[in-house]
Amino acid sequence: MADRNKIEYNWYEILGLEYYPAAEENEGKIKARIEEKRKEWLRKETDPLNGTKYKNYGELLKHGVIESEMLDSTKRRELIKDAQNKLFEPIDKFLKYFEGSIITSKKIREIADKTKRKEELIKKRIEENGKIELYDEKIYKNYCEYINRKYEFLTVEQNLKILDKKDLYKFLNSENINATRLNEGGIIEAIKEKRKNLIKSDNETSAKKKLLTECEKIFGNNGKRNEYDEYLKYLKYVNVKKELEEIKTIYEVTDKQVSNKENDNFNNIKNILNSEKEAKNIFIGFCEANKISYNISKRSDDSNRPQETRQNDAKRLSEAACERALNAIENFRFNEAVKCLDEAKYYWPENPRIAMIRKRMNEKAGASPNNYYGNNNNQNRSSGNSNSNGTNVILIVSGVILFIVIVVMVFLTIKNMSANSSDEKRTQSEDNFPKVTSPTSGTTPENNENTTPPVDTNHETINGYTYLKDDGKASTFSSRDLGYEEGMMGVSDNSSAYENIKAKYCNAVNEIVKVDEGIVPGTNTPFRQATYIEVDDAYKEYLQEIAQMRQVVFLLNNGNDSVIEPESGCFYKGTRWNTENSKYKAKQFERDEIVNYYNNYGNQY
Repeated sequence: MADRNKIEYNWYEILGLEYYPAAEENEGKIKARIEEKRKEWLRKETDPLNGTKYKNYGELLKHGVIESEMLDSTKRRELIKDAQNKLFEPIDKFLKYFEGSIITSKKIREIADKTKRKEELIKKRIEENGKIELYDEKIYKNYCEYINRKYEFLTVEQNLKILDKKDLYKFLNSENINATRLNEGGIIEAIKEKRKNLIKSDNETSAKKKLLTECEKIFGNNGKRNEYDEYLKYLKYVNVKKELEEIKTIYEVTDKQVSNKENDNFNNIKNILNSEKEAKNIFIGFCEANKISYNISKRSDDSNRPQETRQNDAKRLSEAACERALNAIENFRFNEAVKCLDEAKYYWPENPRIAMIRKRMNEKAGASPNNYYGNNNNQNRSSGNSNSNGTNVILIVSGVILFIVIVVMVFLTIKNMSANSSDEKRTQSEDNFPKVTSPTSGTTPENNENTTPPVDTNHETINGYTYLKDDGKASTFSSRDLGYEEGMMGVSDNSSAYENIKAKYCNAVNEIVKVDEGIVPGTNTPFRQATYIEVDDAYKEYLQEIAQMRQVVFLLNNGNDSVIEPESGCFYKGTRWNTENSKYKAKQFERDEIVNYYNNYGNQY
């Protein structure tokens, strides 16, 4: 930005000279253009709007400034570079978000519309960038055309199945006939020789005879052979279609963005086609056609990445798992903590924090060093003692519980019998004597009886959760834009804002999962001390935060909102409470204001 400010007048732009892709540097042509512009500026000096500008150009020309800069090869190169930078700057602001991935024609059109640049220019810039692949929609169209074709090779397939062969090429190879090397005549001669030896009368020999007959027809005719080759490609695409349909089914249920890096179906497609490029282009075309949110990187594996980078990634993932384990421990979710620590060990077995966190977990659980949550080696060494002690404890606890249950049942039985006896006596008395009204209370003796336990009128139970009874207060939740986009979009450096968002994201996740412990998010208040509406409002508030932080990251990361979770170490996977009650989805809380802000300011830097 500072270098460009040094160039107040870029004469390539002002004179209308070509500066990309091949800059005009012929000094004779440059002089001729300067003379043309001199006459034009002189005519336009009286222009009421821009006359001052043209007078200024004329003055600079009189003082020799224009020629001195344009006829100096060093200065000329600076002007060319500056003009090219200004040409591509708005394009590059968009393209940096596509580096390492594939860009579609639709996205190129959108960039062209936003930057007021031609699509061909954007494609040229993508080629120069070298870090972005162009989506080839012809590959997906070709797939769609193939998948709708009809072929008649039923006899071939039936007999290949008997011999357990994949296709006719494999069959001929098994008969020592190399169809890829031999020409038409050579294949036919080899088939005739092979048929002479088929004298047995069994299913296998019969299948071979039929296949050799089919091979004569197919490999003896170029048109038929091409048709069979296309049929083999069709069979591959049938298998690809099955994988794509599974991707669609999973997306419809989970509503989770599909990534070629983490998707088994994509890897299956790549293996079926034996071509990553073809797999990616078909994958993108299918996702676009079916409105499936996806994220695709340039490589679906990291085998070529530097070892140091892979090790750093593994350590980062291990640390993130440790943070989740600590969070689970603080919320007494020890089984979850054990899983997180196992994950941390998988990524980085030597991580020193793992042992420290296990110790913290044992202290929090009030357990001995050899308990279930201790490290695996200790568990194995003392499994006999631990199991024995655990069994004894379980037996004792079970005995105590059983005794309490029996006592309670006996007490309730006696009380019930007593109440029934009292009811019978009262009924007999009421049948023999008239009811008496109390002169003071205006109630009958029956009303003064207290034979049933009092009902809890202060609480209500909804879907298995107990809350304070509804006090009639309306919801206080406000659906609104929380403003996370303002520090992240349209700024030259959003790293500090992103660190804040990651911290806020972790806080929101940690608070929202409290509902599964019967605690109101954002507080330490149990459900029994809050109404259902208060719990619901608190849940929506934190889900709104999570949704809008994801939305901002989604827009700034080429449609990928999944980066914030591994980078922050906090993962929101939904809650049992929400599943059993309101079933809110994060998408419900996204805001159009964020999209509008992104469109206006998101790509200025």
